[in-house]
Amino acid sequence: MSQSYPNYLSFLLRLLPVCFFVFTSSIFSEPSFRIVIDPGHGGVAKDPKAQHGDKYDSVTQTYLETYKQGTEHGSITERKVVLDLAKEVHKVLKLTETEVGWKEFEGYLKLFSKKHEFTRVKLLSHLTRETSFDDDATSEDPNAPYRLYDFPDPKSGIRKKGRLSKINELKPHLVLSLHLNPASKGQKGGMAAVLTPGYKTFSNLKKISEKQKSQSVFLKGPWSDWLIFQSGWSKLENATADTWIYLHGYWSKKNGMETDLSKFEGYRQNMISWKYADDPNWEKNIGKKGPYAKTHEEFLESGRFWEREMGKKEEWRREGGKEGFGGDNHYVSRELMRFVQYGLPIQLKEKDSPYPELGPIQKPYISTYSLPTYTNALCAFIEIGYVNRSRDIKYLTQNKKETAISLAVGIYSLFVGLDVKKNPNLPYNPKGKKVNWERYETYFEDVL
Repeated sequence: MSQSYPNYLSFLLRLLPVCFFVFTSSIFSEPSFRIVIDPGHGGVAKDPKAQHGDKYDSVTQTYLETYKQGTEHGSITERKVVLDLAKEVHKVLKLTETEVGWKEFEGYLKLFSKKHEFTRVKLLSHLTRETSFDDDATSEDPNAPYRLYDFPDPKSGIRKKGRLSKINELKPHLVLSLHLNPASKGQKGGMAAVLTPGYKTFSNLKKISEKQKSQSVFLKGPWSDWLIFQSGWSKLENATADTWIYLHGYWSKKNGMETDLSKFEGYRQNMISWKYADDPNWEKNIGKKGPYAKTHEEFLESGRFWEREMGKKEEWRREGGKEGFGGDNHYVSRELMRFVQYGLPIQLKEKDSPYPELGPIQKPYISTYSLPTYTNALCAFIEIGYVNRSRDIKYLTQNKKETAISLAVGIYSLFVGLDVKKNPNLPYNPKGKKVNWERYETYFEDVL
């Protein structure tokens, strides 16, 4: 024992520099967070749908819908405005990856906060697209880079990944999805969150359609201002149709009690590449009692996807939360909008410009949207402006850099927190509170 002791001591002394390096590297390296910036759309609504559509269904072996091209107003297109803004946000976030860039980023933080020292983090940014179909107009398949859902290569038949699969492949903590909306007559413009509720709300709507719960559960609840996508139907009737699309892929009829077999939206959890897709040969169970039943009565939630949907982390993402409903998805969306509403005036005032007149933060748009449902990341899905309101387009184009800085500083605050200087002259002040990322544990990584 005594003879081996010097050898053991010598080994420890040789190991000490290595241990010190590992220790110091771990305590002095900056935390890193993954962000995906998704400028909406990019493709073209082109016929035939069988060749150029989206939402490819392996059962019918066809595209279920025409590609959603996005909104336009004269020469202004949603796809270009949001792409240019997304590139600018990406550029600002990339500053955090280098020492020199961080100094510049700190300067932006100081515009918003009374503090002078800030926790260093790296915000690792990725774009879902850097082009649009306009850049490759002669392509035989101009929508290939922009489809949301997986699709077969037209020549080889090999399954290719759509945007949802590519986003999950990056395992982001946060997705910022930027869109524009058309304003209806009398609407002031502004911005709004886009939300999908969690299983808890859909389960209540299912029970209402089955007459097991009162309509007041929905009508008096926080989700009652549902998007009306079917003209002539009430908000509850639209919400019920969305519920059955979410559950078994088929619309319900207006009465909410029957399946409309002529309107099929697909089993969307199986249209992307992730760990929650069902086992191979799942198509053999279509029409049987279970998750692929064609009637309300025989539908049962079973399988990996439904276990995920009923889980606590999905409830945190999509239900309740700091904004009263909508979970962390609502908070990150609304907080980033508050940062834009706050950041544009303070930056333009620094340039001796008058405060810009911004439209208000509108009520959220609520439906069964794909992005917030089929990704694990927190989703800031934002209608950042209205395409036919010149006031909105002005700040998104002429003040694009200031808008991007506001969003990037807001993203930093979501991960670290920020002591924002209060400005009572502005209608919106950010809360500056970080998200409770720790409670999600490895959820963002556990998606493939």
